[in-house]
Amino acid sequence: MQEFDEFVETVREIRKNCPWDSIQTHESLKQYLMEESGEVLEGIDRMKRGEGSDNLCEELGDVLFQIVLHSVIAEEEGCFNLEDVISGVTSKMKFRHPKIFSPEDKEAATLSWEELKRYEKSRKLQESNVSKTRH
Repeated sequence: MQEFDEFVETVREIRKNCPWDSIQTHESLKQYLMEESGEVLEGIDRMKRGEGSDNLCEELGDVLFQIVLHSVIAEEEGCFNLEDVISGVTSKMKFRHPKIFSPEDKEAATLSWEELKRYEKSRKLQESNVSKTRH
């Protein structure tokens, strides 16, 4: 999506050139992510009351800005990048929706969301422990 790529580049430019944004850290931005998330909830309530969806749309954009900004900071720190975030959540959602993405796996299709989450977390813990023993 061209708009998304342009948005990510805009966030990178802001991070490089804005004196305030350039010094922010994950820690210093925590309060803003909380505030913006609360404003999304308010936007949902406004929409439910029949006040339209414009506010929700705007607030979701503000949360998206926070997500991309955190991802850009992590990229600068050499931790991960936005592509890693997107790839990770895509894999997670496909794993947690086996009826849609793995209908041939009858056993997985019978598991609840919570059971799939527990299985996924235990698998990641096992992989992490194996990785630690190799280093």
